[in-house]
Amino acid sequence: MTEAEVESRVRAAGRRVLEFRQRGFHCSESVFQAINDALDITDPAMVRIVTGFHGGGGIHRTQPGIDIASVLREQRSGERRYRGDEVPLVRVGHLCGALAAGIVCIGLLYGRRSPDDDLNCVDELCYKLHRRFFQESHGRECQFLRENYVPMTPKQNCETIYRKATEITVELLLTSSRLVPECSGARTRTPKAGPA
Repeated sequence: MTEAEVESRVRAAGRRVLEFRQRGFHCSESVFQAINDALDITDPAMVRIVTGFHGGGGIHRTQPGIDIASVLREQRSGERRYRGDEVPLVRVGHLCGALAAGIVCIGLLYGRRSPDDDLNCVDELCYKLHRRFFQESHGRECQFLRENYVPMTPKQNCETIYRKATEITVELLLTSSRLVPECSGARTRTPKAGPA
């Protein structure tokens, strides 16, 4: 695959992740689906495996009877604005869900099936993903990114983070055999050919 083809598929996945966000999927779900669309990793219904990563590992409601999905939908749409501690939800705030979804996709393609399988490919790709994500967004934790990075973005949301995680992961996966020799022939599924 040429550099131009890689770049084209990376950018297409970056656009696609924002489409999933607009449809109401959260960070981990949007990133997983965009990467899966670009590389045809698994059944799209497997998005369920990453749902709990949004909000840095889940969200807790601080008032009985609150519907988490409704509050998040109101915030996303701008229908309702909360200030500070008015939000009746608490995010766990640990590992960014967009980053976690990228790690899951790497594992789905290169993860082990037995204890004797090689770890070099999956571990090196995950390391590279963490490193690049940190270099480009200056953090890895949801809470830090929401407090420090999101306020600097034009739309005051995590769209830029969704895109970064998706594009970095797709690029790493499309160039994996060049980046990590042990990745050559290690894939359990082959990404589909052609434009994403």
